[in-house]
Amino acid sequence: MRLAAALQVVGRRNTSTIVFLKQVMMSAGSTLAPGEAHLWQIHLLGTEDEIRRGRSVLSEDEIQRADRFHFERHRSSFIVAHSALRKILSAYLNVAPQQVAFCYGPQGKPDLSGPLEQSGIKFNLSHSGDYGLLAVTQGHTLGVDIERINHEFGTEEIATRFFSAGEIETLRAVPPAGKAEAFFSCWTRKEAYIKAAGGGLSIPLDSFDVAFGPGVRPALLRVQVAAHEHWKLYDLTAPKGYAAALVIEGEEHRIQYFVFEQAVHF
Repeated sequence: MRLAAALQVVGRRNTSTIVFLKQVMMSAGSTLAPGEAHLWQIHLLGTEDEIRRGRSVLSEDEIQRADRFHFERHRSSFIVAHSALRKILSAYLNVAPQQVAFCYGPQGKPDLSGPLEQSGIKFNLSHSGDYGLLAVTQGHTLGVDIERINHEFGTEEIATRFFSAGEIETLRAVPPAGKAEAFFSCWTRKEAYIKAAGGGLSIPLDSFDVAFGPGVRPALLRVQVAAHEHWKLYDLTAPKGYAAALVIEGEEHRIQYFVFEQAVHF
């Protein structure tokens, strides 16, 4: 059985078709068409049984990483997110979740390793609060970020420390009622670019600019690398109270949204 869902076209953003898939069942043989990016929403509040089954597909290294979390909630979220990552990728790769193997770049960005690298599947995972977001493409490097919007967060104080001068001025011009949403819109767009570039902490947040603000189309405005047109920045549909963004190689992409169902057995 391939991906199956009720499709609802909800609009166009940056000339790319946005499709939302409400209910999804998936199994081995799932495919990506050229130029497609699949965005998987993962609910991180698993039941005890889901967490137990999720833990069973993780590698020893992933289990050790999970066990290093002090709080049970963080440990459980890690297990749910990373087991979902394995299960989703296994459907594209036509292997068991336990057979998905990873390698890591100099700044810790994961990629497929061994024979699976030949598939050309690229992916990136982000999680915050109760939700995770996994982006998957065929042959396009990418980065995704999701953040829970915290209206108590000291947005201007943090922006002054990390944003570029232009971004700070843009944020200051946003009315107070929309300041938190604008801040997290900017933050997710910047994080998505850093993750796509694979630079991690080696890329200062104030070394490049993104477009943001009420009614402003997402775009990379200034980056240190000359070929910034190499990347496309998208604002993503996210659960209420969250902001999310995607940066991906290329010019035009068809973005599809999926909801991952933990109850599906693999």
